[in-house]
Amino acid sequence: MARCRGIKPEITAFFDRAELIPELREMFDKQSINPELVLRIAIAIEDTQTDPPTPAEIDRPHIGLAQGEKFFIWETPSLRALFRGNKQPPYLGTYPEAYNECFAMLDLSVVEYAKIIGFPRDEEFLEVFSMLRRRPDGRSLGHFHDYLWQTAAVILGTHILSQAEFEAIMSRLERSARTFRTDFASRNMANSLTGLFRR
Repeated sequence: MARCRGIKPEITAFFDRAELIPELREMFDKQSINPELVLRIAIAIEDTQTDPPTPAEIDRPHIGLAQGEKFFIWETPSLRALFRGNKQPPYLGTYPEAYNECFAMLDLSVVEYAKIIGFPRDEEFLEVFSMLRRRPDGRSLGHFHDYLWQTAAVILGTHILSQAEFEAIMSRLERSARTFRTDFASRNMANSLTGLFRR
């Protein structure tokens, strides 16, 4: 998503146990979570009989995590509480190599959301990434925003990222969304991602 590379990033592991916050490290050890396998963020559904399913209101701090048959709840009060360190990010240009695992987790969450709920508009991507950058714990913009807030929380809980690094990642995603947006109703970003991960 952020890279617009046309190829999937080469990911050997989605997280490093040494970078986990203590609470998640304990949970992951208890659940025998594999860092090489995708960790999914559960999508709250109110009615599965509708097409597409009707999303339920998301309680942002209560995050459902799943890997295969394993499922557990992790609670975190805010994104700001998960920032660690003062490291400054490199420039994230057209083909950024830094933070591949973080971008991949966001990409996969968007693909999951698009398959279950529907394709978000490029305008929604732009609004959500902008809000996460400027006001990480700001008011909800809706179901999609809340879901990406939870994805961002998992990324921050599994990777040591400073506020500056997080803002750089969200800024790069904003630029991607702006590039994909052709009009108010365009859904090019989600279309591109789902096509990329079908290959």
